[in-house]
Amino acid sequence: MEPRQSVDPFEVAFKDVEELPPDSPTADSMEIESQIQTPAIVSTSPAVIAPAGTNASTGNNEDEDEDEEDDNVDINIRNISYKSDPDKAARTQAILSRFTEEQMERYEFFRRSRFKKSDMRKLLLSITGMRAVSEPMIVAVSATAKMFVGDIVETARAVMTDWKDSGPIRPCHIREAYRRLKLEGKVPRRSVPRLF
Repeated sequence: MEPRQSVDPFEVAFKDVEELPPDSPTADSMEIESQIQTPAIVSTSPAVIAPAGTNASTGNNEDEDEDEEDDNVDINIRNISYKSDPDKAARTQAILSRFTEEQMERYEFFRRSRFKKSDMRKLLLSITGMRAVSEPMIVAVSATAKMFVGDIVETARAVMTDWKDSGPIRPCHIREAYRRLKLEGKVPRRSVPRLF
């Protein structure tokens, strides 16, 4: 008797999409294509839900304005100059010159992506219970979170090549990447053990 594998609902949905004829567009694929063409619209931060009885629109409008202004900046990665360290500039240019178009596009998205300061401030306030959080703390946690997400994506890509999968990263790849990073000791452990 063959062991039965559990079925992931995300995998089932992905297989349903694969079964469509290749030249029949779906509404979801058109939405995805429009989001890929306009990356500034895509938010990398989770939605913050306001508690009942509060106005969700209140917040730091200055932080939101800064985030929107920063999103509109268009950077040409190949023309970045490092005035303080010419050796670093040479190494970076040597690496960037070897990138394929797909790798360069991914690198540019990674460079531009970041978490909103206002969302990170709200998250840190809820975690620490403090009344105010300093700007350097927000920057440090945002940078750490971005590096962690980068590690997860990089490991998920390695998982895809190991499994000989193609296409977008799926939840099963992310779970396996997290498992591998945890085995390598790159995922921080809980300071307080779980009770259940």
